[in-house]
Amino acid sequence: MRRLLVAFLLGLVFFVLLWVLGEPLQYNFGDAGLIAAFIVVGACLFFTQFRLSRGHPDAYRKDWPVMLALSAPFLVLVAVVLLEWEKRGAIFWSQGMGILVFCCGGTFAGAVAASLSARRGTRQS
Repeated sequence: MRRLLVAFLLGLVFFVLLWVLGEPLQYNFGDAGLIAAFIVVGACLFFTQFRLSRGHPDAYRKDWPVMLALSAPFLVLVAVVLLEWEKRGAIFWSQGMGILVFCCGGTFAGAVAASLSARRGTRQS
C-alpha cells in the first residue's frame, strides 16, 4: 500500500513537471521542445519505476498496480484529451500519443529493467 501511495504522489509530481517543462519549451521551440519535455519526464518515470520495482524478478507482470498508480495522472490527461477530440483533434496526435509513448512506456521499461536486474542478481548469487 505504501508503494502505491508513493507511486501516485510521484506521478503527480512528474505530471506537474511535464507542465512546467512542456509549456515553455513548446512555446519557445515548438514540437521539438515538447518532445524534449516528454523524454525528460519519461526518463524520470523510468528511474522511479525501476526504484519502486527493484528486487522483483517479475516486476513487469506483478507490479501493475504500482505502474498504474505512477501513470494515473498521465492516463487521466490522455482521457481528457480524447474527450476533447471533436474540438482539437490534432492535439491528441501531438501530445496524447507523446504522453502514452514516453510516459507510460518509460514506466513499463523501468519495470522491465528492474525485473532483468533482479533476475541477473539471483543468477550470480
